[in-house]
Amino acid sequence: MDEPNKSQFFADLRDLIVTYFQERLELAKALAYEKIARIIAFLFIGLLMLLFFFFGILFLSFMLAMYFSELLHSQMAGYGLVAGIYFVAFLFFYAFRNRFVGNAIASAVIRILYDHQNNPNHG
Repeated sequence: MDEPNKSQFFADLRDLIVTYFQERLELAKALAYEKIARIIAFLFIGLLMLLFFFFGILFLSFMLAMYFSELLHSQMAGYGLVAGIYFVAFLFFYAFRNRFVGNAIASAVIRILYDHQNNPNHG
């Protein structure tokens, strides 16, 4: 190989290496954007489901409070009993919060972040 061919070879090689790393960076950005979008979608759907669940529980609570009010012949006792039920439920979930909520959310986010390893469409 003469000197001009060597310098051209190394210049082309350098250009290929720079292009390779630029493409790898673009791929990493695309994968990061996809994961961010999936996490945002997961959170949005979760919040929407939580909102519907909240309204369902709210109206069921009113129904239960009115039922207890009729049963106990006192509105204060009926609504107080429902408030007591919620307080006991709060204490229960507070005691086991990591087991119920913390681990479930962490597992879901980790599953989204590392899903590309099990997905054959990703490299």
